[in-house]
Amino acid sequence: MSLLLFFSLSMPVIAPTGREAPPKCVGSTMRVAVRRESDAGSALRAWLDARKDERILNAHEAARLGQLLSVLSEEIQAAGDWADAAAAMLEATHWRTQSETSLGEEPLPSNGMGVGPRVRRASRAAFALLLEGESAADVVSWLEREIIFRRAAGLASRRAAIGWIRDERPPTLVPALLTVARDFDDPLRPDVLDLLVRWEDEAVDLFLVRLVGRPFNRRDARHPYTLLLSRVRNGGTPLGERATEQLAGRLRVMLLSQDWRSAARAVALAGRLKSGVGVPLLLDALHVWDRRKAEGRGSRRILYELSDELGRISGRTGMGRDPRAWSTWWVAVQQGRTELHASGESRGEPRSSAAFFGLHPRSDQVTFIIDRSGSMSTEWGTTGHDRYTEAVEQMTRFLQASGPATRFNVILFSDSVERSSVELVPATAKNLSRARHSLLARGPNGGTSLRPAVNMALGLGSGNELDFDQVMADTVVVLCDGQTGSGPGWVAPLIEEVGEATQVVFECVLIGSNGDGTLKALAQQTGGEYLRVDG
Repeated sequence: MSLLLFFSLSMPVIAPTGREAPPKCVGSTMRVAVRRESDAGSALRAWLDARKDERILNAHEAARLGQLLSVLSEEIQAAGDWADAAAAMLEATHWRTQSETSLGEEPLPSNGMGVGPRVRRASRAAFALLLEGESAADVVSWLEREIIFRRAAGLASRRAAIGWIRDERPPTLVPALLTVARDFDDPLRPDVLDLLVRWEDEAVDLFLVRLVGRPFNRRDARHPYTLLLSRVRNGGTPLGERATEQLAGRLRVMLLSQDWRSAARAVALAGRLKSGVGVPLLLDALHVWDRRKAEGRGSRRILYELSDELGRISGRTGMGRDPRAWSTWWVAVQQGRTELHASGESRGEPRSSAAFFGLHPRSDQVTFIIDRSGSMSTEWGTTGHDRYTEAVEQMTRFLQASGPATRFNVILFSDSVERSSVELVPATAKNLSRARHSLLARGPNGGTSLRPAVNMALGLGSGNELDFDQVMADTVVVLCDGQTGSGPGWVAPLIEEVGEATQVVFECVLIGSNGDGTLKALAQQTGGEYLRVDG
C-alpha cells in the first residue's frame, strides 16, 4: 500500500523514482554503531521543526509529509545504513507540537486537521506498514538493540518502540527487557514491567516471582504483587513449573504470616495457581487463621477472603468459614467423589450478621468515617432525629453485634477532620458508650471535605507520605449524604498510589441521591461494597 495513496489528497505528489534495491541485510549483520545521517531523515526532522508552532496542516503540507514518509520507507527497505531514517520515522510517531507539549496530549480532533494528531497518525500508519513488510524482522531487531536497550535513544522513542513490539513479542527481546526491568534507575522500567506481565515466558515468570520475595521499592509505580497477579489473572497460560514451585513456597510463608497484609496478597495469588497447588495452601491457611481467631489474635477479614477464594474455585459459596467442611470437600475432590467446581451450589451466605445501613463489613478492625456536614441535620424518616444521629446509632449497634473482639475508631469530617484516637479500641460496652456520647455531643455542621478524612485513615501526611503506624484498620466504612468538596477525580490516582501498600478495603454508604460518584469509586477501586439508601 502506497503511503501517497494512503493520504488520498487532491494535490499531486511527485514520488521519488524507483530504484532497484540491493539485497537486504539481516538483523545480525546490520551496522548501526556508526550511524550515517539520512537525507530523508534530516528532511523530515526539519519539516517537523518548522511545524512545531502550527496548529493546522493544510493539504500541501500533508502531501509533503506523505512524500517524506514514502522516501523514508523506501530507504529503510533498501540496503545500507538505514538506522537514522528509521529513527526519524519513529520520532514522528510520537512527535508533538509546542502547544501539545505545554498543555499535555490532545485528543485527535474530529476534523482530523490538527498538526500533531495528523503527523502521528500518518507516521504510525507508515511505521505499521514497515512491520508488515519484508523488512519487519530487521526493524524489530533494530528496535530491540538500538532503541529499547539504549537510554541515549530517549525515553519517548523507547516507549514508542515498546508499543510497536507489544504484539510481536520476539523471544530474542526477553534478555534486554529483563535487563531494563532489573535496573531501578531506568525510566523505561515501569513500561517494561507492564509489558512483561503479558509476555508468558518461563524466564519472565521466574523474574516476577522473585520480585515478590524482595522488599518493595517505593520508587516503583506498581507493587511486585500486582504485577504477578496481573500475570496469573490475565495470562492465557499458567505459570511455568519452576515459577509455580518457587511461588508456592513464598505464598506458604505469606499466608501463615502474622501480617494480615501479607496474607491478603497471598490469598488472591494462591487461588490462581493450579488447584492441586493452590487449594492445599488455602486450606492450611484457613486452619491457622481460624485457630488464631479463636485465640483472639486472628483476622475476620482474612478468614472471609480465604473462604471466598475457596468458594470461587469450587463454586460452593455457602459453605462458610469452617476449615473442616472445606477439608472434607477437598478430600472428596481428590477421591473423585465430587467435582472440583460445581456451579449453582451457593446458599447465599451473608457477608456478616452485623449490619450498618444494610452494609455488612467483614472485618474486626474497622475505621468509621462519618459525615457531620450541615446536611446531615436532615430528619431521618419519622424517627424524630436527624441523619447524623442515625449514623451514630447504627454504628453503635453494628459494633455491639460484632462483639468486643472487634476494634474500631471514628473519623468525623465536615470542613475539618476529627479522629477519636489513632489506635483502634475494643468494642466493649464502656468504649461504645463513651464513643456514642462524644459523637452525639458534636452534631452536624459545615461542609463535606471527605478527602482529608480518607487521607487520615490511610496514614497519609501532608506530603502524601505513607505512615503505617497510622493505618490500624483493614477496613474503612464511609458514610456520606451528598456531593463531596473535591469530587471523585482524586480517588483512582490515590488508590493506585497507596492502595496496594495499605491493602485497605473501603465499604461505603450514600444517604440520598445527591452523590457525586466518590463513594462508589472508593468501594470499586478497593474491592469493597457500595450501597445507596434513602433517608
